[in-house]
Amino acid sequence: MMSCGEGNETEAPELTGDAGVEDINNAVASFNEGGAYDGRSYFDGLLAEVVKVDVKFREVEALDEIDGSEADITAVLDSAISLIEEGRKALDLYEGKDWPKRAEFHDLTIKWFASVEGLINDYLYDLAEPMSRADETWTDEEIDFYTEYSEAYKGFYEIDNEWVDFQYEYAAANGFEIGGIIDEEAMVNEEMSHMGE
Repeated sequence: MMSCGEGNETEAPELTGDAGVEDINNAVASFNEGGAYDGRSYFDGLLAEVVKVDVKFREVEALDEIDGSEADITAVLDSAISLIEEGRKALDLYEGKDWPKRAEFHDLTIKWFASVEGLINDYLYDLAEPMSRADETWTDEEIDFYTEYSEAYKGFYEIDNEWVDFQYEYAAANGFEIGGIIDEEAMVNEEMSHMGE
């Protein structure tokens, strides 16, 4: 996910490539309270909502790699579902805004949320227990189910790429440029370091 820009002292700061967990949390809080006031601030809020969910999604992968506990995996999944619900509510706050391409970006973000939510509800909750164990302990049935998940993930990947690509179209229509990459891996590592506290 990418973004950059100038700040506004009265609203959440515009996100830049060096945005961290605190910056993303501040942008989400402002967005959830109706703080977006133009196409650029709407973009930053939307980006922050998606990044927060994506970080949770990546935390599940990180927990799988280290055979994290089923309880930790389930807690991360619950958190992702909660963030998706909050994100949808926040999007509704801006439904009447006429910023260029806002409606298309809204619909694409809803589609992105639905894709992640589908993977979580249809696969990841059921995979939480097997993911908490070493791969060599998985049954053939669990491996087959994970293979199904991997196939379904390809659909998410297409939607994710569509979302990322649309950022540039939206930015151009709203008179700003996107630059820099938000380091989601660093955010995952930061979130994982606080797990169990």
